[in-house]
Amino acid sequence: MQDNYVCEETGCGKWFSRSDHLARHKTTIHSPKVFFSCHWPGCVKKFVRKDVRDKHEGRHRVREERRRNSRKIGAKHEELSENYNIEAQTSLGGMVIPNALDPSSPTFFKQSGHNVRSSAEETAELSTVDGTISGQIDFALKPPDLTQWLFNDESFLLQSGNSSPTNTYLAALDSQTEKMLEDAFCISPNFPNPNSQVSVDDLVVEKMISYVPALAQLGFSSAKAERTLSIYWDFFHVQFPILHKPSFNTSAAHPLLLLSMVMIGAAMSPYSENDEWPVLGDSRQLLETIAFPLRWLISSSDEFCSPAKPWILQSLIILETCEILFSNRRLHERAYLHHGVKMQLLRRSPLLGGDPLNRTNDDIELTEEKDAWKRWIEVESLNRVALVSFYLDTVNATIFGHQIVLFAHQIKLSMPCDDVLWEMSSIDKNNPPPQAETPKFITALTKLLHQEKLEVGALGKKILLAGLLSIKFQMELKDLEVTFLDWKSVKESWKDTIYRAIEVWRDDICQEDCCDSRNAYYLPVQPDADVPSPFSSSNTGCKYPAYHICQTFMGIKQYDCIIYVGASNRMNVKTTEKDYQVVKERIQAWANSLKGRISVLHCYMFLHELLFNGNEKLLYDPATDPIFHRPNVVASSLFVIWSYNYCLFGPESEISIGSHAPDNVVKIREDGYAYIKRICSHLRDITPEGILSNRFLDLYAEALESLTNTHCMAGLIALFKDRFKYCQSEVCREYAGLLENCMARSMGQPRKKYGI
Repeated sequence: MQDNYVCEETGCGKWFSRSDHLARHKTTIHSPKVFFSCHWPGCVKKFVRKDVRDKHEGRHRVREERRRNSRKIGAKHEELSENYNIEAQTSLGGMVIPNALDPSSPTFFKQSGHNVRSSAEETAELSTVDGTISGQIDFALKPPDLTQWLFNDESFLLQSGNSSPTNTYLAALDSQTEKMLEDAFCISPNFPNPNSQVSVDDLVVEKMISYVPALAQLGFSSAKAERTLSIYWDFFHVQFPILHKPSFNTSAAHPLLLLSMVMIGAAMSPYSENDEWPVLGDSRQLLETIAFPLRWLISSSDEFCSPAKPWILQSLIILETCEILFSNRRLHERAYLHHGVKMQLLRRSPLLGGDPLNRTNDDIELTEEKDAWKRWIEVESLNRVALVSFYLDTVNATIFGHQIVLFAHQIKLSMPCDDVLWEMSSIDKNNPPPQAETPKFITALTKLLHQEKLEVGALGKKILLAGLLSIKFQMELKDLEVTFLDWKSVKESWKDTIYRAIEVWRDDICQEDCCDSRNAYYLPVQPDADVPSPFSSSNTGCKYPAYHICQTFMGIKQYDCIIYVGASNRMNVKTTEKDYQVVKERIQAWANSLKGRISVLHCYMFLHELLFNGNEKLLYDPATDPIFHRPNVVASSLFVIWSYNYCLFGPESEISIGSHAPDNVVKIREDGYAYIKRICSHLRDITPEGILSNRFLDLYAEALESLTNTHCMAGLIALFKDRFKYCQSEVCREYAGLLENCMARSMGQPRKKYGI
């Protein structure tokens, strides 16, 4: 058995596997003989190791270089801004107009969407100004490089209207994170026993019940808590790894954070392959008992203030995910209403706040060695919380039509650290894992837009996709401005760039495979038996539904689809017949365009990935799908397919028109599996390689027009509609009503409105 060498200094207690390591520890920590002073002007820090001092001085040099570059960029921005203003005034014949990009301008609020409906979805339909201005403004509003425009032009960065330091930008963690990690690797971490991640004693249970007394009436026990925590790690953590699992200890965690984990564990218990009823009982009741008071409990905590503790932000992320994806409509809407509160807490954090025009934040204090791991874990966790918040903001805006809060240029954080490092339960300081410098988010996104090679982990891939989606929303706001001013030469020119960048994301970042679990999640080197089957490498369903739906909605708005398929309102605003007719005209224009064919092709290919593995049929049930947002994307894809084909070809049968025959008398011409297989087989057959691939979308778009009976969709709708009725999310259950409406109209019945 290997001997342990323990430091006997009072209050230390560190142990080492080798005596020379203990001797070095005593010399450098407890009785240093030589100090190495930093030579940088104004710095008085001293170090007991020369190599650590040298690295410290290197960081001084890097920061100074950044400051010099920042000053150069600032001078360039002033020159560009001045040139834009001069050209704008002269091109209007001396008439001065307010700067469209200046939030202080009176016209900015009209142009930035503050007085229009909730999102940029009506962008293309806004009225333009008088034609006398059209054609007179010929100055270069859009620089040749989209990334320069987005990330370097301060006048553009200010367009969102939030110009104060606490309301505008997130600052970067910068190289201090790397310094903390270097310090941490000097010692071996003392992580708790893995049982601490789920083990709950009676005292912890009593603390949770003290916050939510109604739990006592449900017979809440340590067994229920432990089971839901296990489900949390198996189903939530694998998708959003915001907690550091190796160091997590239930005894040390805040009870409200534990309650949020128990809540999401109960919400995701139906996805478990085990019968959870004997332990959990009614998991739905457990979920709602915690979810309803939890947001108020977190908000009323003494620690709910600036700067927010990590557990506050972590709890809010978990709660928001549960409210959006697994709860009733009341909680779903509550999550969106309170979404901005979480963002403000992040922006007011000392780690993320600061000068809005700085690209970095160098104010993080150096860390004592004994706290190095704890400090690094806290900083990296906050980094991940901010990035996951950004991801949720953009994906929820894409799928549900919510108003976006954060834009890509505001994220000045580093990308998440390597997944292997984050998940390592034991680290030998003498044989540490390989470390690669983590790029800044904006740097990584810029490389992606320039189609440069980039390697990131599973969470990083999600964040980059969110960045591209964010730019799409940002440019739609720009479209709103240029439409208002009739600057037609600028409008639409950005969409090809974003579309291609998303395809590069799939082809290069995800190796042309959005179905491979290893691209979407960190899977430990263990047999698949230890991983829930939806996340295993043998599961061939699409793991990045957001990819397909964002490419789909590049050509059509979520609002238009929902209204066209029969929704009577959106975001609590009732639609009128006039609204429907306007939407119908837009759907007709879209369906008859190349954009329409590309959109519907993405939906066909997405459904094929879910329903087939080669020629083998797969069962897909949205009620048992644990992958975040995928059931919502399935429904949206069905709405897009139905809207496209019904608009072009009408109903597949007219037997129900004017008749009162029961629905079961009407025969469906083609079942859902046969429909998807027929279309995708035809697309596959026309390619040189005989495969179904996004590389041939242009070829598929031409062939789509020659396909017959694509409007025979009743069987496809029937395959899904009843399964949505049993989803936990009330929003998903509402999809069942809209799909029922689509099926009825396909069978010849007149249009009806379905309330949601």
